[in-house]
Amino acid sequence: MRRALPAVVSSLLTAGFLFAGPPALQAQEDPTPSTYTSVSPARVLDTRNGTGTGTTTPVGPGATITLDLAGNVPEAATAVVLNVTGVAPTVGTFVTVYPTGIGRPTTSNLNLSPGDTRPIQVTVALGANRSVNLFNNAGSTHLLADLAGYYAPGTGAKFTALSPNRVLDTRSTGGPLGPRATRVLDLTNRIPTSATAVTFNLTGTGPTATTFVSAFPTGGSVPNASSLNLPAGDTRANLVTVAVGADRKVSLFNNAGDVQLIADLTGFYTPEFGASFVPINPARVLDTRNGTGVDGRTLPVTTREIISVDLTNAVPLTATGAIINITGVSASASTFVTAWPQFENQPAASTLNLGAGQTVPNAAVVSFSRMRGLNLFNNAGDVHLIADLAGVFAVSEQDCTTGCVYAWGDNFAHKLGTGETVTDSGTPTQVAGLSGVRAVDGGGYRNGYALKTDGTVRAWGSNDDGQLGNGWTSDGTGGGSAVPVPVTGLTGVSAIAAGGATAFALKTDGTVWSWGAGVQGILGNGGTTDVSVPVRVSGLTNVVSIANTGTAGYAVRADGTVWAWGSNAAGALGQPSSVAFTTTPVQVAGLDSATSVAGGGNGGYAVRADGTVWAWGVNTEGQLGNGSSVLQSATPVRVGDLTGVTSVAGGRYNGYATRADGTVWAWGAGSDGALGSGVDCSQTDFPCASGVPVQVAKLADVTAVASFEYGGLVLRADNTISGWGFNGSQTLANDSAYWSAPQPVPANGLSGVSAVGAGEYSAYAVVPSP
Repeated sequence: MRRALPAVVSSLLTAGFLFAGPPALQAQEDPTPSTYTSVSPARVLDTRNGTGTGTTTPVGPGATITLDLAGNVPEAATAVVLNVTGVAPTVGTFVTVYPTGIGRPTTSNLNLSPGDTRPIQVTVALGANRSVNLFNNAGSTHLLADLAGYYAPGTGAKFTALSPNRVLDTRSTGGPLGPRATRVLDLTNRIPTSATAVTFNLTGTGPTATTFVSAFPTGGSVPNASSLNLPAGDTRANLVTVAVGADRKVSLFNNAGDVQLIADLTGFYTPEFGASFVPINPARVLDTRNGTGVDGRTLPVTTREIISVDLTNAVPLTATGAIINITGVSASASTFVTAWPQFENQPAASTLNLGAGQTVPNAAVVSFSRMRGLNLFNNAGDVHLIADLAGVFAVSEQDCTTGCVYAWGDNFAHKLGTGETVTDSGTPTQVAGLSGVRAVDGGGYRNGYALKTDGTVRAWGSNDDGQLGNGWTSDGTGGGSAVPVPVTGLTGVSAIAAGGATAFALKTDGTVWSWGAGVQGILGNGGTTDVSVPVRVSGLTNVVSIANTGTAGYAVRADGTVWAWGSNAAGALGQPSSVAFTTTPVQVAGLDSATSVAGGGNGGYAVRADGTVWAWGVNTEGQLGNGSSVLQSATPVRVGDLTGVTSVAGGRYNGYATRADGTVWAWGAGSDGALGSGVDCSQTDFPCASGVPVQVAKLADVTAVASFEYGGLVLRADNTISGWGFNGSQTLANDSAYWSAPQPVPANGLSGVSAVGAGEYSAYAVVPSP
């Protein structure tokens, strides 16, 4: 069981681990997980007119001013989001923003050239009396600060960090914004309907006059606050956090001249799900000038070079993202820098824009994928890079007591749902914030799904194709949710089936609903377009069982007929047809009296009322189970001489069946022990497969079976789980099986299990009363 988040973070902090190199971090005594509340952008500091200071004197060299925010945020507030702007500095300088009452950290937020006007978004923990300090290093400069929102414990909004994805580029769509013009940024399909605010990197390029840009909720008035300041002809970026307005839209106002705008979405806030913010005091985690964070290397980042920054010892295990202030120093050429999660594809986005000779900062929200770290790419020339950690978004513990889900195995795209940022895990861990569950299913490579006792569905993992069913999509950038989210609009669900990037739900009224990827008609709604909310599978009524291969769907009706839709690769539709796919259900040929159905790699399995199993589709590894050497069958054939079968499960290369006597039988591929019969492929000639069912060893009390890639998991009569096959991603939850187990081994740490599910190399178990 996970420790409470404050304890996790406190242990990291007080142990002195929350930095990648000197100087050491000053720890907050009690970091409190907090949620976000947006406010209408409000100017809380302007030294030009005395707002916030009572004096119109600029901040002098080595001087610190204190900004009292007690009148702007509630007493419980732990941190604030400010847009801080430096105006007309007399010399080159930097500004540091930090909590009142602590020693000034050796970090910076804002770097300014003489005479420049430049903003930066700052997320800073509140210090004594809800105040923050602003330090100016050299010369004199005016400082402005606009409050965008605050963090506090309670019922505000949590954050979902995303890999940067471009949502606006006026250079290709819409053209530049003219003087006093407003452009609406429509985020309808990119954030959920419950979102209260968004974070995006806003870049302005090619302004024809000195100008500023203000971001504000659509439907509201242009605020007396700015988000981005641009001199004529320059390219600049700033992180923006802003409340969303009507219909998930944000408005962008340009003050003067014409300017092109680019926006890269990096996250959103919603009260329904997400990670809490943990305030910390600023800490330097990268400085290529002195080797901090790069193993002592003291070289600049060169043209098109990528460096990685490991934050494993800097953030807690359940961190899903971080706020990092990134500074480029002394660029040798005009360039841009991009920050994104380790082990994700480099996005078509930028974080920081620099001219030759410039030193420029910008804040970034960086999500974490399989590792707690980030990549930094420099496009041109040489540039030194600095990164200061300013805050962490982490999943806090919510103990489950009834109908809990435990997950283990591969964690690609956070598909375990535990909130932990790890590559994989061999320890069954509670799925975060989920209770009252009666069934689970793994969704192919990238997702998990849970059916609750109230008939609603939860999903977690990737959302590239809308497969979370929550009304938004990350549009192929790898984003999603590390914790469960509600599938929109579904009630009265009795069964779920997931595969690939598509999911199905069977409702108690006998209808079937689908969401996610629509390729080759797998949604069954007559189209091929992805959908992010459930749609009804056309023409199906009185359905009693459903299945999903990831490319095709199957349903059994109460009359015993089986229906299929989606891809027809290798005869997966189960009828003699040459069509490549169908967007609406067609009847599988020659099958009657079916009671349940399962999906394999490119084919299906049906259990008939007489206890026999029938298969159709691909047979490259003997998946048909009838001993035939044909590569596929477009019509159902009987699987061996199996009788008394109560349930069947299909994997990419295997089929598994449970019999009424509690035994389990397997056929298809035998690599990595996938047959569970005790045969080790390293001791036999390849191909290692069985075209007819063989008995899985050591099992005679099985009540349910689930399949993953090259292996199976079973629920036993004593409410424990055993598994066999590939264990390279720890899917068996048993360290004794280093790489694979040719016969069943127990899944450690689980008892009282009522249901089991699996997908690709991940596994799930429902425990009613842990």
